[in-house]
Amino acid sequence: MQTDLDSYLEHYNTKRPHQGSMMEGQTPYNMFKKGLKLIPKEVRT
Repeated sequence: MQTDLDSYLEHYNTKRPHQGSMMEGQTPYNMFKKGLKLIPKEVRT
């Protein structure tokens, strides 16, 4: 069951296009990485 869940989450976050407005079909993972770049390094660490 855990293997199935892991597989689903990988597909959901890294392969499926985001359906939100203004997301331009990018994956949720790509949008998350872009968001991290907006946070100053001092705050992230």
